[in-house]
Amino acid sequence: MNDSTITQSHQKSAPWEWLLDSGSAQRLAAAPHARWLRVCEGRVWLTRSGAGPHGDDVWLNPGDRALLPAGTEWVAEGWPAARVTLLQAPAPVKAASVSPAFWPLLRAA
Repeated sequence: MNDSTITQSHQKSAPWEWLLDSGSAQRLAAAPHARWLRVCEGRVWLTRSGAGPHGDDVWLNPGDRALLPAGTEWVAEGWPAARVTLLQAPAPVKAASVSPAFWPLLRAA
């Protein structure tokens, strides 16, 4: 298994898109915010690190996406190969850090 994380040195066709080569599992390190893994091409096996045998195994097909909760680490592998995007949720906005003029917009969200 390749021990590098998916957010580092991988073949990319865009800054947010990665190629998961055949037989190469990639670690998705924990992040402070939720993320989504979306499959663009191919099939992906995804499992949460530390979940035990078949604990959180998920199979994703083209167009599928999986929510990766904040603070969780995952392993992804293309079957046989896949192209994926990794999208991060925006950081939560705290009302105290926003000008009072924008508070009505926060309440509407």
